[in-house]
Amino acid sequence: MLTKKVLLVCLEAAVIVGIIGCAPTIVSTDAGVYQNGTLYASAGRDLDSVYSATLFAMDKLQLKVNDKMKDVFAAKVIAKTADGKIIVVKMEPLSENKTDYEIHVGAFGDEEKSRKIFSEIGVGLTTVKTK
Repeated sequence: MLTKKVLLVCLEAAVIVGIIGCAPTIVSTDAGVYQNGTLYASAGRDLDSVYSATLFAMDKLQLKVNDKMKDVFAAKVIAKTADGKIIVVKMEPLSENKTDYEIHVGAFGDEEKSRKIFSEIGVGLTTVKTK
């Protein structure tokens, strides 16, 4: 009986981890992985560059930026689509020349829109100049 309970608890834990998941480890820069409603990406640029490129992408895609904030530790841009979906882009510097960021669209995620924003941030990283 105890063995069945232990097995049941292990199975429940495995299901919970499978559903919730963890952020994937991104090995190379300028790459993105979509998992559990969020696109996880890494850029080989500093936080200021990724933040500026994110604002460039929002403007190019005609998304209304509702809130933006940045300090030396992190940055966040919150925008809204015409159909009312909230877009959140969170950025965190890992080193002087590497920044991880996440793109989440809507309540449950939208891979197509997340990838379009990711693509435009990439364009912004090649065209936008910072300080």
